[in-house]
Amino acid sequence: MSASINNVINVTLLEEGRAAARDNINVCAILTSQTGVLSTAERWRSYKSAPAVEQDWGASSVTAAFANVFFGTSPNPVSAGGTLIVGYWNAAGETLPATSGVLGGGEISQAVVLPALREKSDWSFSIEIDDTKHDVTAINGMTAATLSDVIAQIQAKITQDVASVVFDGSRIVITSKSTGANSVVGFSKAIAGGSFIGDLLAIAEGSGASQTNGSATTEVSPETQLESLSKLKAQVNVKGAAFIDKILDAQVPLIASWAKANAVIVYETFTGSAALEVDPTNPAWAVTLASQSNFRMLYSKAGNRKFGISYMARTHTVNFNGERTAITLHLKTMNVPAESYEQTEIDKAKRVGLDIYTTIKDVPCVLSSGANDFVDNVYNLMAYVDAVQTDSFNLLKTTPTKVPQTYYGVDQLEDCVEKTTVGFVRAGVFNPGTWTLPDFFGDRDMFLRNIEQNGYYVLAGDLKDQSTADRQERKSPVVQVAVKNAGAVHSADIIINFNK
Repeated sequence: MSASINNVINVTLLEEGRAAARDNINVCAILTSQTGVLSTAERWRSYKSAPAVEQDWGASSVTAAFANVFFGTSPNPVSAGGTLIVGYWNAAGETLPATSGVLGGGEISQAVVLPALREKSDWSFSIEIDDTKHDVTAINGMTAATLSDVIAQIQAKITQDVASVVFDGSRIVITSKSTGANSVVGFSKAIAGGSFIGDLLAIAEGSGASQTNGSATTEVSPETQLESLSKLKAQVNVKGAAFIDKILDAQVPLIASWAKANAVIVYETFTGSAALEVDPTNPAWAVTLASQSNFRMLYSKAGNRKFGISYMARTHTVNFNGERTAITLHLKTMNVPAESYEQTEIDKAKRVGLDIYTTIKDVPCVLSSGANDFVDNVYNLMAYVDAVQTDSFNLLKTTPTKVPQTYYGVDQLEDCVEKTTVGFVRAGVFNPGTWTLPDFFGDRDMFLRNIEQNGYYVLAGDLKDQSTADRQERKSPVVQVAVKNAGAVHSADIIINFNK
């Protein structure tokens, strides 16, 4: 036998850690109060096409009608890697049906269990189902070709009208045929005659089996729209959301505040002349006064709530990895009928912060109001903040050794933030320009020059200025970023000089 090469050369492989993915900014939710498909037990389903929604909800359902508008908008989030989530709002309360008691066995392997079963023909156990004891005896394992043969013998002893006995591929499940609080399936126990099979099938106490007692019919109280949004967000990371039903006036300020705190853009369509008034009792105006820009407000004189769905679908279509992919919603085409507005209505909507969908020279288009900021600013910055956070985390996570607490290590973090920012410059979110704020950091001339030439400036603090406490906590010096918004041209004044 020759000597091992390890006597001379040893090689250690430092593998790259798995990186976290950026949030999918194009995951949008339509919340429905339609019953029969979703419930408080199953709050959401995801879809990539309109036919899939129709299959679940019915082609003539209101949920399918709103989904058709979403998928009919071109482009829509699916084209940019997004997904439609249909979420559930328990608006009227819910009655949860009574459930059955279940004994779920521990995980077993047929390849391991079957040879042991074939050794005996007198397997037995006792089990209590719904307060009635059932003795299962004379289970012949010697004649069993598969585990299903043994299960069939057990099912014959515990009849179908008492409980079902199935093997789901990894464990045995015994389910009572009764429902309610008294529906209980106990653990299997040994009896005087025969060889105890409970441990072998993992349906005895201590073998990995678990009991779930049945429950009576339960009344679930109605929930607010904010509660439904919060519960949906806890289960799936939606970035845009709109309700099929009108958001109640009392819920508007609460949802607007929640949306900003949870990095979600909520879209709501208002109607009625009161929504156009600068009045503290107008919930739309109250949102604008509070600068809750994550709550996007639209106006439809006809009360067409599908406008908000199409608007959301058109907004969440940007792939920030591309070049010049950033958009504005101003003058874009929606998948709903345009409406006619008087100039006074247009001016009022603009002041309150409501976007409308009308026609200019017979061409349908969105007229955007910047009173509560523009939706693309909110959407773009939400994506940018997540990208900086995720990419910086991945720098620390995927480094096989460490990012040192040195000038070299801080430079790595600074370079990472700069690389992410360059991507958003390329996408058209940021752009070189003139810094118009009085605030700056670092050297003023260098700051302004970088903004004018690159559209951004990234600066990390000096290690020598770091406190001892931060040093001992292994914190990086603070990294500051300034970015110049590329904006979008929404209107223009043109002067023509005419010489005769």
